[in-house]
Amino acid sequence: MRRISMDGASVGARGLWLSLAWLSASTALGCGRREALPAPEDPGAERPAQPAQLAPPAQPEEPAAPLQESRVERDGLTIAFALRPLDRGQQGGGTGPGAARAAAAAGSDVVAEFTITDASTGAPVRGLTPLGWMSRRAGADGAAAASFSGGAPAASLASGAVDAAPDEAACRGKIKSFMAGLLSVRPEVDMNAYLLWTLNQDNTLSAINPQVALARTQLRSVVSLAGRGVSFVLHPDRESLYVTLRGGQGLAVVDTRRGLVRTNVPVGQDPSRVVVAPDGRTVWVGNDGDGTVSVIDARSTDVLRTLPVGPGHHEIAFTGGGRAAWITSQQGESVAVVDGETLEPLGEIAVGEGVVSIAASDEAGVVHAANAARGEVVVLDAARRAVAGRVALKPGLGALQFDPRGRFSFALNPAANEVAVLDGATGAVAHTLTGLAAPDAVTFTGAFAYIRNRGAARVSLVDRAALGGPAAPPLVDIAVGQGPPLAAAAPPGPAALATPIAPLPEGNGALVASPADKALYVYVEGMMAPIGTLPSYGREPRSILVEDRSLKEVRPGVYATTVRLGEGGLYDVELLLDRPRTGVCLEATVAPARCAPGDGEADASGCGDDPVKDIAIAPLFEPDLRLAAGEPATLRFRATAGEGGPPLDAEDIEVMVVRFPTGYRFRGAPRAEGDGTFSVAFTPPVPGQYRFLAAVPGRGAPVGALPSVPLRVSARGAGAQGGGAR
Repeated sequence: MRRISMDGASVGARGLWLSLAWLSASTALGCGRREALPAPEDPGAERPAQPAQLAPPAQPEEPAAPLQESRVERDGLTIAFALRPLDRGQQGGGTGPGAARAAAAAGSDVVAEFTITDASTGAPVRGLTPLGWMSRRAGADGAAAASFSGGAPAASLASGAVDAAPDEAACRGKIKSFMAGLLSVRPEVDMNAYLLWTLNQDNTLSAINPQVALARTQLRSVVSLAGRGVSFVLHPDRESLYVTLRGGQGLAVVDTRRGLVRTNVPVGQDPSRVVVAPDGRTVWVGNDGDGTVSVIDARSTDVLRTLPVGPGHHEIAFTGGGRAAWITSQQGESVAVVDGETLEPLGEIAVGEGVVSIAASDEAGVVHAANAARGEVVVLDAARRAVAGRVALKPGLGALQFDPRGRFSFALNPAANEVAVLDGATGAVAHTLTGLAAPDAVTFTGAFAYIRNRGAARVSLVDRAALGGPAAPPLVDIAVGQGPPLAAAAPPGPAALATPIAPLPEGNGALVASPADKALYVYVEGMMAPIGTLPSYGREPRSILVEDRSLKEVRPGVYATTVRLGEGGLYDVELLLDRPRTGVCLEATVAPARCAPGDGEADASGCGDDPVKDIAIAPLFEPDLRLAAGEPATLRFRATAGEGGPPLDAEDIEVMVVRFPTGYRFRGAPRAEGDGTFSVAFTPPVPGQYRFLAAVPGRGAPVGALPSVPLRVSARGAGAQGGGAR
């Protein structure tokens, strides 16, 4: 289950459809009959990462071969569990114990996948909301070692050192304890988790696991960006984050599973707002410096088109499920409308100069555009693409957003310290909310609207159910932190670009980023104060997003998520289904880790104590290379595999540059230059001693397994770069 605990508090999460009372009385929970399954001969299915709304690849790839599988039959269902590499390249071309050792080692990231079918017909069972865990069986060390060294399978060892598989009562008890959220009874692997991503002031992203062990969170990774981040958005498939960057660095595409920048996409000047189209196929970036919008293919990251839309800051909204994109230009006179599929202009609507935000409602069939200078909201008819009316408010408007139902729009006015709530159907002002302190951002849960007060250390809640009444609903102020957001350093770009509040995945509360306090606050509805605080590890969080890593149906009857494995050993795999109400236990074996995990600020995969003999990394720059702080450099190197192995691709290789002794880290994906040569662009932030490390996790060479190369960074102008650096 999902839970957040701070200072001893514990909050139960996902799965309101299932109560603990039912769990204790249910007779459907059990372990069932377990069997080993061979690897599928010809799955012929799409890769698990593709959501249903995205167009399939031109040539669908079969999923990566399973590292291991187990199966149960229970209540008319056949349930198979498999651990798979994150992608096919991680298998290293092998399927034997060596390949399994490389990808299913303790501390490694893998795909945990359940396949649920009708036992009699084989038809996939769709539309479930499963919960899953992995718990290490007591005394499992020896079994794991024997299994991965070619000895007897773990499940059949008769030495007595390993606890027996749980019976129905024990399986039921395990699931019940995990659902209770007790700190004293926690699974090693929780498949119902989520990560918090924060966009920080120091050119980084932080990925924080809010699930606790002894009242502590975990900083899962820190992603170094090539420039200061302005805004960011998560793709619906949960595999990519898109971050606009200052300083001519374009758009960073971040791999959320590996915690590194996959690529930087060149776009226009001064990119700011970034949004993903509703169908997930394209990413739209407003370039404030040159009056354009870049449209990027989400899969290939190619720039499909650069649209001239007018000067100034740009905001983007979609109607018709993404069939039309509406784009503002603050220093222009019009709102541009673009076909979301063909990317051809559909027309321009004159609204007047000064539009700073835009929001759309398919339910009401309207688009609202806020003009800050004039203090009005322009109501646009989405079907006719024409002005339907103008609502006079006060000058100084900022962010504008519709509630999830599309009935009311919230027009925030930080200059006037108020929020106007407009009826989407009539365009009239339904309510005016006063007594706020520079409101600059709004987020919604099922019951409330959350308004951040940039000038005060509080968040104001509005009961959405009361919006339909004649009287303005009262504000419920929740004190958040010690200092107001204004007390932090000035954020990059317009304040409206920040997304400082994110709903909890359960929908009954929110996470609030406090840059002034360098912390994240957790609020649950019904409380008069946040229930606890999550540290941001010394960074100022400007924006926050929640990446839901719970089990999702990625193909018919297939439910998967990415998990990080625990210690090596034999594991019970607990699964709870909502319909039929069934709980089962399977099993899996995790190989021992081959090196110590990292310091908590980087992804730490299992790795080997022995030198990697079939992977060679040769730098094509001088030893003890001297770079200049703040100046970009291109580091080239040659990477080769041993005899009999396939050549290395750029996707196989990860690069890290670490500064000593501060712990600063840069992680990036290299670019192939041909003939086994690769390069990675890196800009050292400050002078100091650095180390260049390359890794090939899918071939058994994670970070730290291959020798590092020293780099020296001097103050700008004090040193020259050696050969191969550019």
